[in-house]
Amino acid sequence: MYCPSCGADARESSRFCPACGATLVRAADADEYVGKTIAQKYRVEALIGEGGMGKVYRARQLALDKVVVLKVLRQTLLSDERTVQRFQREAKAASRLNHPNSISVLDFGQAEDGALFIAMEYVAGQDLHNILTREWPLGEARVVRIVTQVLSALSDAHGAGVIHRDLKPENIMVERRKEGDFVKVLDFGIAKITDSTDDGPALTRAGFVCGTPEYMSPEQARGAQLDHRSDLYAVGVLLYQLMTGLLPFESDSAVGFATKHLTEEPPPPTRRRPDARISPGMERLILRALSKSPDDRPANAEAFKAELQAVDKERRRGEAAPRRPQASAVLAPLPRKSTGGPMNEGRDTTVPGWDSNEVTVEATVRALPGVLAPLPADTNDIPAARERTDSIVITQSGSSGGAAFFFKSLTILLVVAAVGFFAYYFTYGAGSGSQDLPYALPKNAPVPGGSAPTSADVPLYDREITSDQRNVERARQRELEGDRAFAKQDVRLATSLYLEAFSQSGDPELALKLGNAYWHRSDPDPREAEKWWERHLREVPNSKARAVIDEHLGRKSVAQPAAP
Repeated sequence: MYCPSCGADARESSRFCPACGATLVRAADADEYVGKTIAQKYRVEALIGEGGMGKVYRARQLALDKVVVLKVLRQTLLSDERTVQRFQREAKAASRLNHPNSISVLDFGQAEDGALFIAMEYVAGQDLHNILTREWPLGEARVVRIVTQVLSALSDAHGAGVIHRDLKPENIMVERRKEGDFVKVLDFGIAKITDSTDDGPALTRAGFVCGTPEYMSPEQARGAQLDHRSDLYAVGVLLYQLMTGLLPFESDSAVGFATKHLTEEPPPPTRRRPDARISPGMERLILRALSKSPDDRPANAEAFKAELQAVDKERRRGEAAPRRPQASAVLAPLPRKSTGGPMNEGRDTTVPGWDSNEVTVEATVRALPGVLAPLPADTNDIPAARERTDSIVITQSGSSGGAAFFFKSLTILLVVAAVGFFAYYFTYGAGSGSQDLPYALPKNAPVPGGSAPTSADVPLYDREITSDQRNVERARQRELEGDRAFAKQDVRLATSLYLEAFSQSGDPELALKLGNAYWHRSDPDPREAEKWWERHLREVPNSKARAVIDEHLGRKSVAQPAAP
């Protein structure tokens, strides 16, 4: 090469002109294989990609005039016996597979210059990483279709004694066909053959970790012995990412990712992405697949696929169900006159809770669960209102009444409090088997009739958690235990743990979880779920979960009975 500045001979290896010191800009070297024929069988047409071990080319098989993929090992690595063995292992592992969703190996050989190559089928399409980047959100139905095919490929590989060990979006090719996405699982370069009897050098040393840190199972991060369930953990990470667009853990280093996979529980997908449409069944399955213990994950790829298909069937059944207009389960507070002072005279106001300045007292008594009669149309008909045990409203109109009315109102207030207390106790305490809901009835409840209700009698979803009641560390511990219980579908235990956590933190996110827990219990309590969701929305008015909550309540609201 001659220097463009002074014309001196700069030679081929120099970056600077030896005469004038000018920086030399060289044209990119042509690839050594493009345009050439390898092993007298494959004419190389283009470079597709490259990595640490070698390069990948699109080539044409001359005998059949068929497009194939050639993976060529770098010549500089031919002297590394371990790398050569790993390259041969990939060819051997992939050649064992005979499944439509696994890449097919056509040939293995050596080029004229000694380079090793693998010939594989050519897959048109793009890898799942690119699809995630360009097209997220994908929709749960599409995610199920893609991951079901991945699990089918893994089931075949595991049956052949092959563990992939490096499953990630970059190793999954997706081709768009008329019938939908078609998947091919690639790159068995670090696959483990469980029944291998090779006498060659071990490809992984004891305690040596190989794989991609973001998708490693805890046992893989420890360098422990692996079985097929390690691949199922990677599928759990993949599902999490496809549904949320995020990885379950974030870190800026490989060690950080490995540590989190070993020690931290993944946050539920709906917490990371409240705006994503993730069905409850899908979330439970994802968290189960991400269990630290392999025994807590699906037993095998076929079982995982069956559970995934069941989740999709449940979701489609829910979407197909007709949505009839239903009355809201929310009891809106009644507008009433405030007597707090002259500034409030003549003004209709809504005052929640108990207030000694109010002349209107509203109490909802749940002595008969499921029966909730509407409030009387004529609020002056006090005897009729008293005859009902589910709702009692006393209204005073006008400004007369004096001391007699004051004592009368106080007496009625105490009676209402006593009735409410006993109804609450028999509904959520002794009468409801509340051993798994330790906060249904406060421990130091006052004797009924002895005094007006205190803050301890207020339901937990309406209670303010004071600073002296807070124990953030213990609350966080109980919340994590609740997450684990919920992931194992023990919803009653999860509910109890969330209640304890909320009583020690007042975190609005726990209120959201409690609403979800009551909604998904085997004995669903939509009213309780609604109260907890209301608590969450009061404290987080702009919550991204609002749309989902509204959808739930619109679909399964509890209608109020008609007036008698």
